[in-house]
Amino acid sequence: MAWAFGCFGMGLVISSTSVLLLQLSAPEEAGTNSASLQISDALANVVLLAAGGAAFAALGGGAVSHAATEASGAGSHPAAFAAVFLPMAGVALVGAWVTRRLRSESR
Repeated sequence: MAWAFGCFGMGLVISSTSVLLLQLSAPEEAGTNSASLQISDALANVVLLAAGGAAFAALGGGAVSHAATEASGAGSHPAAFAAVFLPMAGVALVGAWVTRRLRSESR
């Protein structure tokens, strides 16, 4: 359920950000600003995915063995999952904080 909620939110944000960018850009700057937004989005995805994957692997999250399937939990690496999900939750909180600047001027 959490994954579905996250994917739904990403779909809303990406289109809304593009529309807002084009609305706030002067007509002669729309192309440059749109390209900058796409590069920023792609670069952030690559950097955060690489850092999260490296942290996950370094903490043993990628280790697969027969012990991982045992009920004893010997193959469980909760620190690896925390190393991925906690920083990403921080990124989400910073994003939510930054959006406070986008209040409508008509209020």
